Amino acid sequence: MRISIIGAGPAGSYAASLLAKQGHEVHVFEDHDEIGVPVQCTGIVTGALWDLIPKEPSIIRTELTSVKVHGPSQHAEVRLHEYVLDRAGLDKHIAKLARQAGAKFHLGHRFIGFGKNTVKVRHNGKEREFPTDITIGADGPNSEVAKAAGIWAQRQVWGGVQATIRGDYDPHRFEVFFNRDFDRFFAWVVPESATIARIGIASQKKAREMFERITQRYPGKFVGWQSGPIPIYEKRIPVQNKERTVFLVGDAAGLVKATTGGGIITGMVSSRILADCIVKKKDYAKALKPLRKDLALHRLIRRMLNTFTDRDYDRMIRCLANPRLQAVLYNHHRDFPSKFLLKAILVEPRLLIFGQNFIKQLRLPADGVSYA
Repeated sequence: MRISIIGAGPAGSYAASLLAKQGHEVHVFEDHDEIGVPVQCTGIVTGALWDLIPKEPSIIRTELTSVKVHGPSQHAEVRLHEYVLDRAGLDKHIAKLARQAGAKFHLGHRFIGFGKNTVKVRHNGKEREFPTDITIGADGPNSEVAKAAGIWAQRQVWGGVQATIRGDYDPHRFEVFFNRDFDRFFAWVVPESATIARIGIASQKKAREMFERITQRYPGKFVGWQSGPIPIYEKRIPVQNKERTVFLVGDAAGLVKATTGGGIITGMVSSRILADCIVKKKDYAKALKPLRKDLALHRLIRRMLNTFTDRDYDRMIRCLANPRLQAVLYNHHRDFPSKFLLKAILVEPRLLIFGQNFIKQLRLPADGVSYA
């Protein structure tokens, strides 16, 4: 079977590696001339990444052992074990694994639509067509594959703004900031080393204005800028066409954690699910249900956080100071809250203070959409 994958990010290249290993003829088309560029991601991942691919030390910038969570007037330091990656290096590494499995990459090839059993791309100003049996859209939140296949649907995004800033940082601790001023999201400071950090914010409104406020706390030399849309998870976004010849993975399908905006792990998990469905001829949309359960929980938690007052944020941070809760969080990957949410409540009953808000979000779907 000939499979065309549009986009050589982690989700696309991971799907390519899995499908090429199964003997399929896999072609990956990447708009840019270099894989991994431009960078539009903070690059923090949990150890769940190494459950998907072998651990690769060369792409790890630093290992994190804690996060300092700031509220309006409270803060707490929470133990963890996570990784800040060379984000472009991650993309290149997974693409290398895909090439080793037999996938072929076509750089500088921009997807422009479908023909009859073909994908159309533009390369060096010339239009070309490649025969295909299955097409996988791994082309990000503005997926052209989704639009061309008629499975775009209405979507919402956050605006993300991030800068790389030279300064003085703890290389093993990142920081996040919560208060009502950061409109429906939060700000972050993520070290690459003791002298370089990625500082940014995501918001549905005034992201640039909020970004300028947070960077005033961390003066230093600006080394680089990144910005881009972060998709908001919505269950109703289609992931395949009726004929099951076009599929979406990762950001292209909106499969992103609404709590943090992170999508590396969830995107790669969706690719693993899709590859298995293609090989075994199963229904991808149905097979996504376990992942959707976790993404729905992230979405509900995000909607609950969006209702918080500054007092609520400070209450939450006091809960995070509980050593028993920290132990639960340390022993579970935060990508999958279904595995630890009940345990967290059992060891920190004060979290039930927020239960009323959580239940309200279950009963009152945003934008007419149910996420339960």
